[in-house]
Amino acid sequence: MKLDNRWVTADGTLNELPITIHSREDWKTTAESGRFPICIQIAWHASAKDEGNAHPSQKEMQQIEVFHHQLQLQLENDGHSVIAMVITHDGVNQWVIYTDDIELVKQGLNNLTAPEEGLPIEIVADEDKEWLTFKKVHQAIQ
Repeated sequence: MKLDNRWVTADGTLNELPITIHSREDWKTTAESGRFPICIQIAWHASAKDEGNAHPSQKEMQQIEVFHHQLQLQLENDGHSVIAMVITHDGVNQWVIYTDDIELVKQGLNNLTAPEEGLPIEIVADEDKEWLTFKKVHQAIQ
């Protein structure tokens, strides 16, 4: 099962700083399928923030965009994972990914093209059959 590639964007403020949330338009059918019980969150901590909006700097946002496209190609191509949401706030870009095979996600991450110094990311994974991580954020932006 694959999601379409249509995204909905919400902009607002959180703790007096701008926040941008991108979520898949057709997430509900995928969440209700029960096929993706594991939530993986990847956080990219920017080395520099844009003074105007506290998002990662313009230069780093370009690197983040390249990472996002590589991530989407590596993880969604086989139908075992979906990037459901991307959150940008206070110098952090965070991807919320659901999968049915954590080993395939690890392989996909290992296949990404990274700079010599590596990628400034942290990764956590939890069981989340009900998509509660996603739903909590999604409900907050309704």
